[in-house]
Amino acid sequence: MGSLVLLQTRSSNNWKIQQLPDRSIVRLAVQFKSDVPLFAEICKPKGRGPFPSLVLVHGGFVGPNESTQALCRTWAQAGYLVALPHLRGQGRSQGQIEVCGKEGSDVRQLADGLPQVGGTAQRAYVGISLGACVALSAARNDPQAKGVAFLLGATDFAAMMERLERYGRTEAYNRWQELIGASPQACPACYRQRSPLTWAHEVTAPLLLIAAGNDPIVSPLQYCALAKARETSGRSVRRVALTREGQLWTAPLIKERACLGRFAGLGQLTQDHLVLYPDLEHTTTPAIWQLVNQALAHWLKP
Repeated sequence: MGSLVLLQTRSSNNWKIQQLPDRSIVRLAVQFKSDVPLFAEICKPKGRGPFPSLVLVHGGFVGPNESTQALCRTWAQAGYLVALPHLRGQGRSQGQIEVCGKEGSDVRQLADGLPQVGGTAQRAYVGISLGACVALSAARNDPQAKGVAFLLGATDFAAMMERLERYGRTEAYNRWQELIGASPQACPACYRQRSPLTWAHEVTAPLLLIAAGNDPIVSPLQYCALAKARETSGRSVRRVALTREGQLWTAPLIKERACLGRFAGLGQLTQDHLVLYPDLEHTTTPAIWQLVNQALAHWLKP
């Protein structure tokens, strides 16, 4: 984005908003502030709006990549106003990476401001990998949240670290430990307070949980544990198993995948869904995005 020419700049409610050149959609660069200066990209259709608001939270540790920026554009062309935050310590946002710490409140602050750029107050959140935890955290006690798509993210960071250590992924283990500031043994609370298992009951919006059976980072067991936590808080969770092409899974579920128990096809997206792709790695497929699109259309329908 740094090489693009800014067309105009305006300020609104402590947001600095810059319009970027684009022929097919409206693209905005937004600077706002929490305890540190933060940055977000906005993609929205041309026209008056208001447009249904969608917050897309990237994964990784370097800010949005080409894939998330392409999603921002695609969803704007489909009629949504899409906010793509650069999480603190990443991309063009300042501060330090906190691994699902203050990032959740940063994203919530961004979501609350979307009506001033043409979005609806009601919104959905979509988070990928680390961004899944952040998106879910942003939706805590959010009366305007209509749904959260949680893709391939950890629900228990201590369990994730144990898995990385068990499989000899030393570089990844050390990176996460450095970011969190301690090992799980030295500071159990550092991991517990970040983990959705601890606070997912605070999210009243329906969840679409996307899990991969061959994920080397996040075990399906974490998703089964989150489903049980949601059920304990009174939510109904429908368990689904699909092939990477989106067809109903017909083979027996083995090893960690068996935690899903009995499963069926998709139900009403007003209830939580745990959707396991037993033969999938830590990646997405067109069928997964088709399912996310289906959920968004349901959650954000007028």
